[in-house]
Amino acid sequence: MLVSFTFENFKCYRDEAELSMEAAGIAEHSDTLLEGLGGRHLLPVAVLYGPNGGGKSSALQAFECLCRSVAWPWLLMRMKGGRAAPIECRPYAFDAESAASPTTFRAVFEAAGYTYRYVLSVNRGKVEEEYLHRRKPGKGSTATLFERSDGKIELGSSLRRKGVSTKVDTMMPLLSFLAINYDLEPVDTAFAWFLGCKFLDYSQPNLEDYMYGVDDKDLQRRVVRMLNGMDIDITGIRYQRDGEDRLEGVYLTHEAGGDTELELAEESNGTKKLLGLAPRMLDALASGSLVVSDEMDAKLHPKLLRYVIRLFTDPATNPNRAQLVFTSHDMSTLNSATFRRDEIWFAAKGDSGASELYSLADIVDVEGKRIRTQNAYDRQYLAGQYGADPYLRSMLEWGAGDEQ
Repeated sequence: MLVSFTFENFKCYRDEAELSMEAAGIAEHSDTLLEGLGGRHLLPVAVLYGPNGGGKSSALQAFECLCRSVAWPWLLMRMKGGRAAPIECRPYAFDAESAASPTTFRAVFEAAGYTYRYVLSVNRGKVEEEYLHRRKPGKGSTATLFERSDGKIELGSSLRRKGVSTKVDTMMPLLSFLAINYDLEPVDTAFAWFLGCKFLDYSQPNLEDYMYGVDDKDLQRRVVRMLNGMDIDITGIRYQRDGEDRLEGVYLTHEAGGDTELELAEESNGTKKLLGLAPRMLDALASGSLVVSDEMDAKLHPKLLRYVIRLFTDPATNPNRAQLVFTSHDMSTLNSATFRRDEIWFAAKGDSGASELYSLADIVDVEGKRIRTQNAYDRQYLAGQYGADPYLRSMLEWGAGDEQ
């Protein structure tokens, strides 16, 4: 599970920004929280709101950039004649100092009974710093697996005993290099966590987006059941492929008219999107993975969006502690009935023009009071009370205030 993700100097973000999945000390929806290590409680969902150009998508892209940087060399090595491509992480471009400085990512996550902390700092495609540490709650201090800085690599004792080479290209993360070349349990666990994160974007889907699980009949049956639960009356899915195993078409069988089969192109945009989302969502729920989706509400009826959110917040449908992070403009779900305050995040431009990221649970009003669950979040947001304007500055600068 993701505990926190911190990044700085990425696209519209100049200063450090953090998305925390660690639950705040608030009471609402406590039954939805995920049990973490050492008594920690983590959030099953986090949603990012904000104006167009405020930085919602960039925050998710920062995390995708980190995961892609780690996974891409390994994926390319599995392709015939593949080569590791440079790491492309665009720094903040609106001042010369930032444009010449490295972009840094920090991820804290739980996997296989350990809390891992991974740091990757890159500049013009080259790795400048990289660290991997892990700790088992109640089992002593944090163990260093490796530290990379100033062109030097220091291995922790567990990796030194394995005779691990440190001759890695400056453009490749050491985590990727070790996962490709060695069988090392702590490294493989960390690498597998990044590889397992799922990024979904079906704003303009093409046929390749529907290839996931194309040969998994059990997954297809579960997808049908999920769509039926959303009042989409299909009884089956058929995938048609050419002689080279490429997908040529997708067909849905409807009960109406005596099991009538329709090509996917004839379905509504919402059904097309759900058919793309559903297999990965169900796989994530089964494996306890993290799902990241930009504009997940686009082309979905609010009722269907709430259905998807509940899949992750209901312990009955999420027993393996999967997590969902997504951006949204949908106001019908911006309320205390759907989310905890610490699950609602905002991305907006600050006074300097750089984006900032903050949680509803962190905002206080002009009287120094926390936003209350009785407040109409949607109306206050639309009124600009949660945006990067003078009112927000006064709320953020007022102080912690009293919890309501």
